[in-house]
Amino acid sequence: MDRKTLLQKPLLLLVDDEPNNLRVLAEALRFDYEIAIATSGAGALQFLENDTLPDLILLDVMMPGMDGYEVCQTLKQHQEWNRIPIIFVTAATDSASEQRGFEMGAVDYIHKPFDRAVVLARIRSHLSVHGMMDRLSHTASRLDASIAQEMEHISTASNTLNPQMLLMDAVFDQAMEGITVTDGEGRIRAVNPAFTRITGYAPEDVVDKDQDTLRQSLKRSEFSAEVWERVRKTGHWQGELINRRHNGETYPELRTIHAVSNPAEGVTHYVSVFSDISATKQKQSTIDFLTWYDALTALPNRLLMLERLETAMQMCQTSQLTSAVMILDIDRFKAINESMGLEVGDRVLRAFADRLSQLMCNGETIARIDGDKFAVLLPPSHASKTQKANRALEVATELQEAMARSLTIENQDISLSVTVGITLLPGTTSERAADALRNAETAHHKAKLEQAGSIVFFSERMGLDAMERFYTAQALRHAVGNGELRIYLQSQCDTDGKLVGAETLLRWEHPDRGLVSPTTFIPLAESTGFITTLDRWVIDQMLEMIHQHQGELGDLRFAINISADHFAREDFVSHLITGLHHHRLSGHHLTLELTESVMVQELRLLVSKLRALAGLGIEVSIDDFGTGYSSLSYLQHLPIQELKIDRSFTQDIGGNQSGRAIVSMIHNMAAELNLRTVVEGVETEEQWQYLKHYPNTVVQGYYFSKPQPMDVWLAANLSGKSRARHSA
Repeated sequence: MDRKTLLQKPLLLLVDDEPNNLRVLAEALRFDYEIAIATSGAGALQFLENDTLPDLILLDVMMPGMDGYEVCQTLKQHQEWNRIPIIFVTAATDSASEQRGFEMGAVDYIHKPFDRAVVLARIRSHLSVHGMMDRLSHTASRLDASIAQEMEHISTASNTLNPQMLLMDAVFDQAMEGITVTDGEGRIRAVNPAFTRITGYAPEDVVDKDQDTLRQSLKRSEFSAEVWERVRKTGHWQGELINRRHNGETYPELRTIHAVSNPAEGVTHYVSVFSDISATKQKQSTIDFLTWYDALTALPNRLLMLERLETAMQMCQTSQLTSAVMILDIDRFKAINESMGLEVGDRVLRAFADRLSQLMCNGETIARIDGDKFAVLLPPSHASKTQKANRALEVATELQEAMARSLTIENQDISLSVTVGITLLPGTTSERAADALRNAETAHHKAKLEQAGSIVFFSERMGLDAMERFYTAQALRHAVGNGELRIYLQSQCDTDGKLVGAETLLRWEHPDRGLVSPTTFIPLAESTGFITTLDRWVIDQMLEMIHQHQGELGDLRFAINISADHFAREDFVSHLITGLHHHRLSGHHLTLELTESVMVQELRLLVSKLRALAGLGIEVSIDDFGTGYSSLSYLQHLPIQELKIDRSFTQDIGGNQSGRAIVSMIHNMAAELNLRTVVEGVETEEQWQYLKHYPNTVVQGYYFSKPQPMDVWLAANLSGKSRARHSA
């Protein structure tokens, strides 16, 4: 008696070069299976040569010398070994390597780190299917022998099988598998009771009918031409089919078909044995779900998060995209379990997961990776790392705010706080998904050490920058309502030194930081979409000022900077009209400064807006002319009144012939188009004296006046004092 006969448990062969992996697997499996071990591919083949064949092989992919793929290929080419189910064991999560393994004949993959429940379930499933197919083949073989023996008692003349005599065979009559016996011409001669139980078809529905008729009337896959062509060529077929019961319901089945023959007559009959594997498939579906998803929350698990993270990292490295991964957990969750019980803890986790899912946008992956620890993967995009850091911080803050709203569990309100660790992608070129997740977990651990409810970036510098930008943006949004914004005015004079107006400048006086530089908050407002709110606040403040002082302003004009995004809005002109009507004003005290980026708009729409402004008495100036999308062809079509020369050109006037040439060129071009020029950044006597030679020119800069708070400027310039700071 060989070893196989003595074994009470199925035999598994574990093949791995890492002792720790073998130890973990062996510990997980030893109570349910007999375990054999090989530490190399060559060792596995030697075991198969010298010992009992295993019921299933767990085969590591990455091994020195002969790797798992080579071992699998060798097994599948061997006549005795090719039917042993092989499950690959690997840390890789990419679909390409899995596809390669399945093409070689592997039945499944088990991923590291091991989940004992999933490993056991997958092994049981495949041993069940493998054993089922072996049983089908064994049943078919016994029937082959039975039919051959039956044929010995049949006269050569009749050459027919007596179904009633065959039904006396216990294998046929009592088998749990469905059985169909077909004669050499393809006409069904007998079916057993299990056939009727599984399919719902009575014997009279099928017996004495040929396959063509049955294929058309029953639409059952075992009668397909492809299957029977293979049977007639090779004498057998086995595999999985989707078949249809009498009530129209489809179901999966395993089936084996054997030809029965004798030397004198050739093939006389075909025996088909099949088994309904619906329950097995359902179990496999459950196993597949548990492999990739968390049973409690139905969110992706750590394994699926790693696979999606690997894909995201490849996209970031090859397509110059950015992404971010966050690790978050519920602060003091252990106390909930201990005080309220594990069942309540599970309900909290499910409610937490539901709230997470509701907050996420399309493309973002949420996973439960361990206990109360969750991960969020932001989809790759063309944003810069700074922008992605801001987005990650925004999402993290939204999560914290959402979780701060209490959950009601068993009539108790439970408030949660969340600690978050964030890492940005791509990192280093050699970084893998596991590395990125570990970096996020490191950041999360640091956040827990600092303070519960913190948000920490793995890259400290990037994190500090993102935090600064985020909190500055948050504070800016509250600045309007908190009364922290200020209007400053900087005088503009003609070449005789006479005051002709002022540029309106926005300042932010933060209660803790003092005056925040416009170079800090204006770009931030533009990137966050808040710039329109700031523009409109400035417009409203200036209209209110003009309304209060319109009797003192004379012909003074006030220039207001308008962002390209604001100007592009459909309601831009209507907002101005509403404001002017509210204050009962015309627009002749206003000049709107637009940058050249507005020219990217469709020309017809652009001209329409500018003409509407002109109809209100509002003039338009092209700001920072010569530094952006300069297009001389556009200028001749635009109803504008002014070109504003950027301060970078003004700085080059003193002793720099090229600087003077540029200023002269712009001024002369403006004169040809009947436009005035404004030169900003005038800071020296030399610059002032040079510019005095250009008629119809307005100058602005520290040489005349620094920006002043609006009330100070108004008191100085509308109090009846001289409006001239310099004489000609």
